[in-house]
Amino acid sequence: MNARHQACSTAPRARYIRMDRSVREAVRILSEPEVDALVVVEGPSDDRGAFIGILTEREIFKAMAERGLDVLDHLVWMLTTQDFVAVDVRTTPADRLEAFCTHKTNHIAIMDGLCLHSVQSIWDCVAASADRAAAA
Repeated sequence: MNARHQACSTAPRARYIRMDRSVREAVRILSEPEVDALVVVEGPSDDRGAFIGILTEREIFKAMAERGLDVLDHLVWMLTTQDFVAVDVRTTPADRLEAFCTHKTNHIAIMDGLCLHSVQSIWDCVAASADRAAAA
């Protein structure tokens, strides 16, 4: 899925950051407990504007390994994954796991139409699948 969707996430483990913020600021936010991903937006504030992509520690570490520590002074939009994997909010956990494996990614966008509902990590998806199996 390409970017430019409405940012209206209810995800407890995803936070917003404007595309004009530094990677250093993104690292600070990602180091907070329970934050797995950043929803990068273009707009007047962190939680308003167009959703342009997802940024995780993985993209930052990869860029630092390839280009060095100067990456920390770049703007987050330069590292943002704009061509991200997305599934519908009604997609089953099993089908979500299939999407993770097929696209070899650690995070997917859960969409409700054109609205971002949440960002889910593969680990959260595995835990949800295990919880469903235990409840059955």
